[in-house]
Amino acid sequence: MENELEKNPDFRFLEEEGVMKHFADLNIKLLSGRHIELVDYAVFLVLEDYFESFKNFYRQLYKLDLVRKVFDQSVYFYLNFFDAGRGKLTDPSRYRPITEIQTIVGLMLLDMYFVRYFDPEKKVLWSAIRDEVQSGDQKVPLQRLLFPELRVEYSEPEWQSAEKRFRTTIQRFNDLGWVTQLSSMNEELCFVINPSIHRMAELYEAELQNFDAFSVKVKAGRVQ
Repeated sequence: MENELEKNPDFRFLEEEGVMKHFADLNIKLLSGRHIELVDYAVFLVLEDYFESFKNFYRQLYKLDLVRKVFDQSVYFYLNFFDAGRGKLTDPSRYRPITEIQTIVGLMLLDMYFVRYFDPEKKVLWSAIRDEVQSGDQKVPLQRLLFPELRVEYSEPEWQSAEKRFRTTIQRFNDLGWVTQLSSMNEELCFVINPSIHRMAELYEAELQNFDAFSVKVKAGRVQ
């Protein structure tokens, strides 16, 4: 049956009214690397209703695997590469991987998600991140990456520079669907960590096991 679909792919589902209405938004988000969760309500429901059809669509047209994952009782979707090939997203104009600095921040947010596991909403403010960098379990690797050197205290301009780097990463993660940025009264960095941040655990299992060593490697390479 699968071989028959490959020879004669059936894309008639694209003519369904609900699919036609949201296809452009859905396709752009998935191909840009976004992880689709319930927060993308309309697109999410279309993927739920036509998952197998879309899975075949992306396999045939893009050589990519549409994945449906469940974490913390929440469903999310994303496009992945098949083991046999990297698909059409290897074109740099179509795919922008996260940097090693962003990976470090992502692993930190994954840890913060688990700390807030039983909270209905995993909301985070810059003040909480600052506390984590200043005195958390991973303060040494985080300080190593965010500041010129390890010290007991840092100046306010140095903290402002660190916050700026975090804001850039959070904006990127918002595009990926791993967080949802929020507005705050005093313009403090504010966001919700989404369940799809769990993908970091799958992508960076080795780095999670030796977080400090990874931070040393990133610092030595002066990765931005």
